[in-house]
Amino acid sequence: MTTMLSVSCLSKVYQGGFVALKDINLDIRRGEIFALLGPNGAGKTTLISIICGLVNASAGKVTVDGHDIVDDYRAARSLIGLVPQELTTDAFETVFSAVSFSRGLFGKAPNPAYVEKVLRSLSLWEKRNNRIMTLSGGMKRRLLIAKALSHEPRMLFLDEPTAGVDVELRRDMWNLVRGLREDGVTILLTTHYIEEAEEMADRIGVIRKGEIILVERQGDADTQAGQEAIDGASAIAHRRGARGAGGLCAGARRGRPRADLHLRHRARGAGDCRTACAT
Repeated sequence: MTTMLSVSCLSKVYQGGFVALKDINLDIRRGEIFALLGPNGAGKTTLISIICGLVNASAGKVTVDGHDIVDDYRAARSLIGLVPQELTTDAFETVFSAVSFSRGLFGKAPNPAYVEKVLRSLSLWEKRNNRIMTLSGGMKRRLLIAKALSHEPRMLFLDEPTAGVDVELRRDMWNLVRGLREDGVTILLTTHYIEEAEEMADRIGVIRKGEIILVERQGDADTQAGQEAIDGASAIAHRRGARGAGGLCAGARRGRPRADLHLRHRARGAGDCRTACAT
């Protein structure tokens, strides 16, 4: 399978000396769904922002489908769609106009039929003539996805797409992501939720303090992620629990700090550790 996104030796150091990213190396295959897990401040959004041309890297190289994001930035960005965390939309525009305008920004000819298809897939068609300011928070997030898809990108970046949304919308987004993959779109999503990564991703990466410390196929990252990634960083993999030993331990269910123990014990072959985690 060919590589859609290649990140080589990528680093970002902000003025003042803060190291946001440190020597990131990552390849994402065409048609793959890749989930990037990590706590707040780990560098997830910084990585996406560099790839999408919103932030300048301090060192390293990034290519999208063979196009360098610096030397051949127009071609690279035309292949990319970004769904940011923030709900940034023009409040007085209508839904249809906003999506059509986003398409035009990439030099694409007007295509009302395609815009209709995107809006229908996101259950926004009935709201096409509504001003954005009248939409609910969940509808606005759907609109961000529609805008990102407006120019028919081949790679989509979803920066914590389900943060703050209800269960129904989250499931709708999961179905949408699967449908995009079937259409050949490569997807990178960031999330705090291991369940979300398990539900959608082909591979899972763990980022901590600006470094990618683990990349595994979905289903293989369990114990290794617990052993290498947690160490006080966040409950990235806590809730996966001691499934092999009969489900989540008591500490994991309550989100207790000691919930990392079940993963460590399991990785060492200690079996059921629910007693240790319950303290």
